[in-house]
Amino acid sequence: MAPKFVAFMFLMCYVIVKNVESAKLQALPLPSYIGKGCLRDDPNLNECVVRKGAPVIERLVKGDPKYRIPKLDPLVIPELTIKQGTKQVGLTMTCKNCELHGLKETRFVKARVDEKKKHVEWDFELDQCMFLGQYSVSGQVLILPIKGDGDANITVNGITFTYLYDYELVKRANERDYVDITKSELKFNANGMKLKLDNLFNGDKLLGDNMNLFLNENWRDLLKEFGPAIGDAFGTIMKNTLGSVSDLVPYDFIFPTS
Repeated sequence: MAPKFVAFMFLMCYVIVKNVESAKLQALPLPSYIGKGCLRDDPNLNECVVRKGAPVIERLVKGDPKYRIPKLDPLVIPELTIKQGTKQVGLTMTCKNCELHGLKETRFVKARVDEKKKHVEWDFELDQCMFLGQYSVSGQVLILPIKGDGDANITVNGITFTYLYDYELVKRANERDYVDITKSELKFNANGMKLKLDNLFNGDKLLGDNMNLFLNENWRDLLKEFGPAIGDAFGTIMKNTLGSVSDLVPYDFIFPTS
């Protein structure tokens, strides 16, 4: 290999590494549509967090490349797989190119921030969201066999969820502290679910219509099985979005001192 080419490759690697290091040391302010952060010693800190955060959800779900936030409504999930093996439901269901619609209507209703314990809880409400995509399913639901592939529409109503996370502050080379999420959890609940699975049983309309009717009559049992998977999807969205911002915005910009 020619010496000049080797030197060039070393130079390119050096530039890439330096660019990555520089990206990690960025100290961006909060997005302009959020404005200044809440004072950490504010006696009404929780109310401030909701007041600042609630109005920006509709803007945030459009995506913000500067803060590494992708478009979230609709959110395209290349493949979502649900595997259940309980007495009520024993099936494998895959949704390819699955689109999650409705996140822009999410309402941020309450916050609990404990800076000393480095623990945060956020409560949200969402009237409805829809999963649309190409499904494939096989197995059984409440002792009845189910099999098919085609278009799927899974609509979930009356959603409430709480995102909880613990964090540590990590000081970087620029001498600023950044949030590092050490543990997170999403508690999910809903009061309704409706499914429409096309082309069940190789397009047999009678069997397909009856199975869809059966699924919707027993949505409570299905929600118990599907709820954790849906909650995991919401939890991943929350953690990735929060992580993208907190990786670029120093803690003292998010919660400045007075």
